[in-house]
Amino acid sequence: MRVNAAEMYDRVFDVYKKTFGKQLGYAAVVSLMSGMALGFVLLGAVFVTAFLSSFGLAFSGVFMAAVLALVVIPMIIVWQAAASTGAILFSRQAFLDEEIKLPTYDLFRVIGRAVSALFAQVVLAIPYIAVVGGFVFLLFRNVPIIDYLWLSRVYAASLIVLLTVCVAGFFIYMHVFSLAIAVAVNERVLFFDAVRRSFALIKYDFWLLFGLRVLWLVMVFVLAASAQGLLTLLPILAGTLTAGSGVSVPLLLLLQLFTGLLSVVIAFAMAPLDGIFTAVIYHNQRAKYGDSCDGV
Repeated sequence: MRVNAAEMYDRVFDVYKKTFGKQLGYAAVVSLMSGMALGFVLLGAVFVTAFLSSFGLAFSGVFMAAVLALVVIPMIIVWQAAASTGAILFSRQAFLDEEIKLPTYDLFRVIGRAVSALFAQVVLAIPYIAVVGGFVFLLFRNVPIIDYLWLSRVYAASLIVLLTVCVAGFFIYMHVFSLAIAVAVNERVLFFDAVRRSFALIKYDFWLLFGLRVLWLVMVFVLAASAQGLLTLLPILAGTLTAGSGVSVPLLLLLQLFTGLLSVVIAFAMAPLDGIFTAVIYHNQRAKYGDSCDGV
């Protein structure tokens, strides 16, 4: 499969249509299970921290920080790796014209590699965040940012430009790692080797793929925001149209419940899109360059 930039988006939606039902079910199960597990851990940590604080123990805050660093963050990494891996495996089935089914065996076989690739991304993101965060802290350590905005329009504009550059720089930096999970799933590489292979695949089309990814994120955001906005307006519109008509309040509450559930379904339906887009780019770059880009 070798597609040009214009065909790439069509390929994403074509894969999405083929795998929609399985993708939706998988995203729902992974999100619900992960969310419940995270909620249980956080709730337990809050109760334990409150219990320790009630005895005046100074290390209660340290305990909470340890839970966040050693349990919550790894759980989130596994969650995101599982979500992306599922979308990539379903996409591979569509590419190969295979039967679309839950890839249970493949999922458990490659999830460790996907987690290692995502962990490597997190580790490599820390220096950038630390440097930018330290710079911003030193810049505003004597003047709170909220006060800085009121000093003059020049200072306010400078702050906006600075933050924009920092955020844009972060996305450009992370784009280097964008295919790491897809590489880990489809090839036998781990950790930083997956990141190195990711850059090798995109380096010849770095800015083109970055532009396509940004445009894709904007498109997905607009679609999601439009759908969620419409669902938010429906109960309001229904309440306005039925005001004084004797329609019961429970009926409007039922409509709110329905739109809330539909909002969750839309969120689950949108979740696999990034994984599919990543898979399309990966397979396109492999078809385009083959093994000629093994080195960085």
